[in-house]
Amino acid sequence: MRTRALLRTAAISTVLVLVMAACGNSGDDDDAGGSSDKTTATTSGETDFTKNVPVQAPGVTDNEINVVVISSKTNPLNGKYAELADGMNAYFDMINADGGIYGRQLKISKERDDVIGLQNTEQVQASLAEDNAFATFIATLQFTGADALEAAGQPTFIWNINPEMPGHDNVFANSPAICFGCAGQIVPYVAQQLGASKVGVLAYGIANQSKLCAQGIKDSFAKYPTAEVAFYDDTIGYAEPNLSAQVAQMKEKGVDFVETCMDINEVIVLAKEMQKQGLQAVQQLPNGYDLELIANNADLLEGSIVIPQFVAFEQEPQIPEVKTYLAQMKKIGKDPVEVATTGWILAHQFVTGLKLAGPEFSQQKVIDGLNTLTDYSDNGFIAPIDWTKQHNDPATDPSARGTEECANFTQVKDGKLVVVWNEPDKQWACFPEGAATLGKPTYKTFVPEGSN
Repeated sequence: MRTRALLRTAAISTVLVLVMAACGNSGDDDDAGGSSDKTTATTSGETDFTKNVPVQAPGVTDNEINVVVISSKTNPLNGKYAELADGMNAYFDMINADGGIYGRQLKISKERDDVIGLQNTEQVQASLAEDNAFATFIATLQFTGADALEAAGQPTFIWNINPEMPGHDNVFANSPAICFGCAGQIVPYVAQQLGASKVGVLAYGIANQSKLCAQGIKDSFAKYPTAEVAFYDDTIGYAEPNLSAQVAQMKEKGVDFVETCMDINEVIVLAKEMQKQGLQAVQQLPNGYDLELIANNADLLEGSIVIPQFVAFEQEPQIPEVKTYLAQMKKIGKDPVEVATTGWILAHQFVTGLKLAGPEFSQQKVIDGLNTLTDYSDNGFIAPIDWTKQHNDPATDPSARGTEECANFTQVKDGKLVVVWNEPDKQWACFPEGAATLGKPTYKTFVPEGSN
């Protein structure tokens, strides 16, 4: 499973890191137990999740399993990366209230700031040397510490916006490894649904990932020509304050749908200029699942398309996992922002790995257990991941692309997000991977049968 939105998010984040670096230098679907499952003693022949036996492993005591969080708390995008811990704490609190797992409480023992991602290697190395953590959770703009975590045999769980993920079998995420530059069906489908005929594509010129993102969009329309790419600019400078020339050209060429590989701040600059010049075109918003941002820019973003990395909260009826997540976030008094939601998904994945490892768990057993899963979905919260092969780079290993492209769609209306293009109880629109032509999607749910 993969979505175009993931590629764009990663490209944008990589661009930011390269810009800041330059400035610095110049001066299985039952999930082995979902969120609704109780970690209580099970029937004969099954694992007893209350069984407490001595375990010799980093971060493990008789009463606790300790993990560390490394996030880009300091970042110029005002990104809410440190909120990864909020979602984790919501999930851990739920598990702990039920007695924990293997007689132990789950705990975040330390939170580190890698400062935009420029200190990722240093913070990872310091954490491995000092924090004595069983696992590491990552939400950073750069992931240069990936090799060190793999060498240490550390189970690692990341918000996947990073090109460093592929090839590390100890790294798990809310999505498979991202396919940079691959053509896909999701964006042409969006254009088709909007009735768009002329597409504008804008990207930064400073980083290859942003250019690959734009090229992937262009190639997607070449393969699935639901609209014509009428304007293409992959030379934009980072934090460019004036996009009047680009908007004027798009207006002249009749662009009615805009795709960008730029950060949300630049997208707002673009939206303001489009409004100023009267360009009536719909944007797809990268990193756009931000309800506060949308409410604060309702007029500018009206009609824009947002493709979340998980089932949108606005999907009705809400799936059980979403209901549980939102209730737990309310219980701990935290906002369910995008990265916090990812923290919940990663925490669920971690506990799934512990359950697969058994009472005599170890770091390697958690890694090995998760790498047996062929359709992990956090009870349908995300599109299924096959961890037997989707650590690999899908650009060089076609088998790592999975069998389908799936997405769920929302649109900005009156300062809120509303769900579009789905069917009741079927949250995902899925297309067969690599299809010769763009057909109608198959609507699916990945919620396990019997969930309530």
